[in-house]
Amino acid sequence: MQEKVKGEMAKWTSADGRFPTGEVKSFAFWLFTCAFLCPSLILAQDFSNSDQLFSPSIGQKFYEIAYELANSEDVNESRDEQAIVFLSATAALDSGANYILPDMIKLTCRNSERNYSETVQHLLANYVDESADLEVVRKAVRYLLEQLNSREQREQLLAGMLKNLGGKNKTLDSELATLLGLLAAEKADFDTATSYFMSAYNDNKYNRLAYEKLVELVPEQIEPVMYLEHLRLALGENPLDMDVALAFAQYAERLQLYQIAADAYEYCVDLFKFLHPSQPIPDWLYLSRIISNYNTKRNRHKCLQIASEFRQSGRFNLLIEAVAGKAAAKIGDTAQANRILQAAEDKINNQSSIINNQSSIINHQSSIINHQSSIINHQSSIINNQSSIINHQSIAWFYCFALPDADKAINWANRAYSAEPNSPTAAGLLAYSLVMNGQQNWAKTLIANYEHNQIAALTLAQIQLDNGQKDLGIETLKSAIADDPGSLVAERAKEILAQYDREYIPPVDIYLVTAALEDSFGQRLVPEFVSPDKIISVQLSVRGDKFSYGRKFSGTVIITNNSSEPLVISDYGLFSGNIRIDANITGDLNEKIPELVSVKIQTALLIKPGQSILLPVQLFTAKLRDILLTYPQASLNMEFTVFIDPVTTEQGKVTNRLVDLEPARLVIKRPGVKLTRKYLQNRLDSLSRGRQNQRNKIAQLFIGLLMEQHAMANRGPLYKFMYADWMAPLLKSALLYNLADDDWVVKTYTMAAMLSLPMDYELIDTVSENLHDTRWPVRMMAIYLLAKNRSDNFSKVLDWAAKYDSNKLVRDMAVALGAAEPQEQQEENQTVPTDSNTQAPSKEM
Repeated sequence: MQEKVKGEMAKWTSADGRFPTGEVKSFAFWLFTCAFLCPSLILAQDFSNSDQLFSPSIGQKFYEIAYELANSEDVNESRDEQAIVFLSATAALDSGANYILPDMIKLTCRNSERNYSETVQHLLANYVDESADLEVVRKAVRYLLEQLNSREQREQLLAGMLKNLGGKNKTLDSELATLLGLLAAEKADFDTATSYFMSAYNDNKYNRLAYEKLVELVPEQIEPVMYLEHLRLALGENPLDMDVALAFAQYAERLQLYQIAADAYEYCVDLFKFLHPSQPIPDWLYLSRIISNYNTKRNRHKCLQIASEFRQSGRFNLLIEAVAGKAAAKIGDTAQANRILQAAEDKINNQSSIINNQSSIINHQSSIINHQSSIINHQSSIINNQSSIINHQSIAWFYCFALPDADKAINWANRAYSAEPNSPTAAGLLAYSLVMNGQQNWAKTLIANYEHNQIAALTLAQIQLDNGQKDLGIETLKSAIADDPGSLVAERAKEILAQYDREYIPPVDIYLVTAALEDSFGQRLVPEFVSPDKIISVQLSVRGDKFSYGRKFSGTVIITNNSSEPLVISDYGLFSGNIRIDANITGDLNEKIPELVSVKIQTALLIKPGQSILLPVQLFTAKLRDILLTYPQASLNMEFTVFIDPVTTEQGKVTNRLVDLEPARLVIKRPGVKLTRKYLQNRLDSLSRGRQNQRNKIAQLFIGLLMEQHAMANRGPLYKFMYADWMAPLLKSALLYNLADDDWVVKTYTMAAMLSLPMDYELIDTVSENLHDTRWPVRMMAIYLLAKNRSDNFSKVLDWAAKYDSNKLVRDMAVALGAAEPQEQQEENQTVPTDSNTQAPSKEM
């Protein structure tokens, strides 16, 4: 062959040793059909070592074929079956090829025609560990459950999995226990369900479903510290969830953990600014924040800052001013307190409408309605567009509790009650102002006709105490405080308690709760708000920035947690695990490839502060792979763009869901092959003398050059490239040499590389000779390659191989390619006949 090559190369007469350049000749390979291409297909002899071959390189090649089949746009069950056989072949050739497990699990679970339950369970047993991708495992669990018809079978399956896989991955343990709990709840076995849900929650405190089921089944067992811990974890899971942040702040305030509440409301303010940069911070958030700080001992000075910020926004809120004035008095700044309260009173006198068309509700502590209403009375829910009514109540409240004045209080309370006689709040204020003016009897009659609220309870307690009902009055005071312990109304109730040498004791030990939270979260119980772009950083890493033709490359997406909090990967989290990579090819060719990679992963529940997770991604794939292999002489630049949790804008632009986080980008280069006489001579010489790996690379190059000429045929050149009319026969002769090589690895690799190459009669004939090679990988690759270039008559060859080939993987491949699946052998030791009557059928290609 070398003499023939040298003779052909002598025709290349360029002085610089490069190929002459000319017009692209019309060139195409067409499949030739022929009758009786191979006169007989003889069953491969069963050598002792024929099924015990070892080759990681061929195993990797089979894996690449399987990957492309499984991820192709026109994927179907037949292609999935072929991919499964290739993955099985990889495992047979390389016992250490554990990298196939997730793909094998996904493929077997995608097949609806066959029940792969036993296979899937075996694969899971080998795959599951602490770093297993839970998205893959979840698909497997769903698949296994779907194969079963009864609850009892599902319970047995899940219990068995929890027993066999338990301890390998805590998050998986939690999810399996949750599923068992749901099945137990379906049959009303609530004790068992509760036990499973509690186990699930203990294994994974971020398991929301398990927690919600516990709240549903045993709400009495949800201690305040457990609920607060749940809210704190949920806030860490998604730092942008305003609902969770508010719930955490409000519950801490309800438990009278005012320092935590104050810090949490501060977090809410920062979050609101981030989410709504063009909107003013709502009054209710200022009010919640100032009252929480007021009820701490060390943060009362902040009340003055908060009130100042609010004034600077051009707004006025009597309630905020009242708390600020009281805070100044608490820290001993009497002059400042007097100035603030006097300024507020001046506003009352100068304005008939203090708060412009906004609802201010007397008790700030109750639930916030639509994140807009300022809460002033725990029991009241006054949302009335008549701002004068609300203002009258606010002013009456001011003179009752902020700047006590009996005459002004009863004056404004009368106005409020006259404007809305059905309002329990207005009635409570009027009753309290009557007590301030010594008219207890009128007050008692008034509050008896309205539903309970905190001001009414305080009024009743004072009446009881004035009537000598000390014990009853003290209990009523405690009840009033409990309605909203942080309000100024409650503060007045506590002052009266102190006059009787009594103290209000919160129902929850705040020191024990705080200590328990510190055990879980450290000294900083409320996180500092940090924008997503400072929490997460994303990088795409590739080993190298320049790759020669045929050199495959993969990438690693590196996601780093730059914050001081764990970064949770979940559907509720800041990062839900979706990754998309687009490719943009420039240079001699231009092509945009959207969604080159599109996956959802969860290889870890969370990323610890300052740490990263590494996510391998296949970049040398799909259309990019085809272009790189088909155009070896093209010089190309490839820019990869990585999106996490991608979304498409109204303008059709793809971006990260976290818009402040810029997509990661990486550019690598693929220089074109520079063909010269010496270059080609060296590679031709290496076909006979080179090492196995060299010969495989040369085969890939020659196949690529042939595909390039085929792509350029009958069209103008896409770029400057070297060619000659007789180049194709020369390259083909080199392939024929490889296909007939004694080295089974070279044979198999060469055929695998030819999958996209149109084959003529001579190539088909040579490949067909490998159908009766003694090494099963050669036979399997030959039958697969020929099937891709076959005529309808090739089905006879497939049927024969499916029935008689000595290797199960070859038989399985034939079936996956369309052969009739042979029936089970009736006799355990049935032998395959080998006389002339059982030769492979003649075939027409």
